[in-house]
Amino acid sequence: MSAYQNFLDFFSMHNKERLDGLSESYFTAMTQKEREMAVDYLLKKIKSSATEECIHGLFRADQSRAVEPIREMLRAGDLSGEAQIAAAWNLYRCQSDDSLLPIFINLMASPDVELREKAAYYVPSNKFTEELKSALEGMIRTETEQLARIHAVDKLLMCYGVDEESVGKDKYLSIYLGLHSEDPNKKETAIKRLDAY
Repeated sequence: MSAYQNFLDFFSMHNKERLDGLSESYFTAMTQKEREMAVDYLLKKIKSSATEECIHGLFRADQSRAVEPIREMLRAGDLSGEAQIAAAWNLYRCQSDDSLLPIFINLMASPDVELREKAAYYVPSNKFTEELKSALEGMIRTETEQLARIHAVDKLLMCYGVDEESVGKDKYLSIYLGLHSEDPNKKETAIKRLDAY
């Protein structure tokens, strides 16, 4: 079986491998021609119905060919939800374009919990703007879904550069547990403590 056929077969799977997505292994064994065919296939799929897995796959197949069409689709408003987050994250990794940050920030307030989770998980932590700080703190204060709150807490700590090594295990645990507390006062105390770092 050719590497390209293996790639095509991925789209008819319904098992754990499908959940894991289009990893690099699908493309490394391909010839240059097969890789070009895979990129064309993914672009066609994305234009008809963009998905997170196809966008991640496209950037793994050929980042240089992925950037312009995905940037254009994002600008035109042709991508939404998880596909929009995947596009913004991949483009940010390639170009560190700060104009992409509002995509994540806006989706952190989405009524859809999965979009809030993914937006908090994928938002870059190296550009810690006031808007990002406010969005993450807002999620921590109001989020009722555990995984979304975990991603918001983890990302806020990452933005501050706070971890066990930087502040010590006891301080880190105290702040971490405070941010997850059901007590609003403990949450606010933990948020204020972060400003010291």
